[in-house]
Amino acid sequence: MSTGTHIPLFLFGNGLSMALSPEFSLKTITSKFIAGLEGDEKDYLCELCGGEENLSFDDFELNFSMIDDAYGNLRKYRKFIDSSAGKTLLNKFKLINPNLQQHEKIIKSLYDKYVFQILSLIHGNVTQKGIQEKLGGFTSFLSTQLNKSKKGYVFTLNYDLLAETILLENIGSDKLTDFCASANVFKGTGIRKFDFDPAMNESRHGEINIELHHLHGSLSLFYDYNRNKVIKFKSEDIFTNDIYNKIHDENWTLYPAIITGGGKSTKMTEYPFEFYHRNLKDNSTYVKYNKLFIVGYSFRDEHINELIKRWIDKVEDYNKGSLIVDYKSTESEQKDFMEMVKIQLKKKSFPSSCFEFRGVNFIYDIEGTIAKPMKK
Repeated sequence: MSTGTHIPLFLFGNGLSMALSPEFSLKTITSKFIAGLEGDEKDYLCELCGGEENLSFDDFELNFSMIDDAYGNLRKYRKFIDSSAGKTLLNKFKLINPNLQQHEKIIKSLYDKYVFQILSLIHGNVTQKGIQEKLGGFTSFLSTQLNKSKKGYVFTLNYDLLAETILLENIGSDKLTDFCASANVFKGTGIRKFDFDPAMNESRHGEINIELHHLHGSLSLFYDYNRNKVIKFKSEDIFTNDIYNKIHDENWTLYPAIITGGGKSTKMTEYPFEFYHRNLKDNSTYVKYNKLFIVGYSFRDEHINELIKRWIDKVEDYNKGSLIVDYKSTESEQKDFMEMVKIQLKKKSFPSSCFEFRGVNFIYDIEGTIAKPMKK
């Protein structure tokens, strides 16, 4: 990569969504979710979290990881019990069939409540008007950076549709790929769907300038268990056709393709997340970008931190090639954040010049860096 090459990589965390609306904060989501639980549902959640004392009102993902794990394990064991091997086990040891379908239904209802909560937040807050009013400076900068580059990468950790909405409006679908290819309609409906199929997408459209990667999934992505594929619906079709409610009420064989809560590094090995993660790993290992913009990321995900560190170690001067953008109003908050980044990236020094604490609309361009020479 030559000195004059301009190839930016943007990494977005939940802070970008919070810049649009405080409704996206984990604490707000948590409070609304718990307040919306009915009857015995809160008792179930408390038990799944290991007791009420372990129920977090500040970090919903901590609670939801328990629901996610319980639901996933229950589904797997229920499938085993319903199989011929499972029935043999019951007969051999004279075990009573636990009828886990009902158990699964209750746990899934908690899962669905979470998904519906996120959907309502997205529906009310991710609007072009809101983006223009609250993120105008940022979207203008992002558009300029990506439009003038021959290649650009966007990796998002927040699974709302904010990044996708910004890119489609400001970059255009002809320059953007999310690795999904049009594939007729979803069975039994007239709803257009798109298969997550990087190879097919490239063969149809060739190399696209801008790549969008949903590292932790997206609320428009679903597993289709009948076809063993990941599919995508347009966001407007999800709302117009009430798809999430139909998945629940009509037993569609779909499951939201998102990663929440704990065990993220383990889930990154699953499809399609391993594709996104592998691309970030390759781009960082082989220094395929020379400017790194990190926006609203908390540095809480070790598997992501490791890849950021990998790129930093591979370039000549990360001071010139990286900018970390967040909002921290006090000097003590800023100092604590910088110290935390140093610890997470295992760097004794990380200059203050690499940080912008006035928020996403104050993001600015940086010089860029180059890869270190290959050792002979």
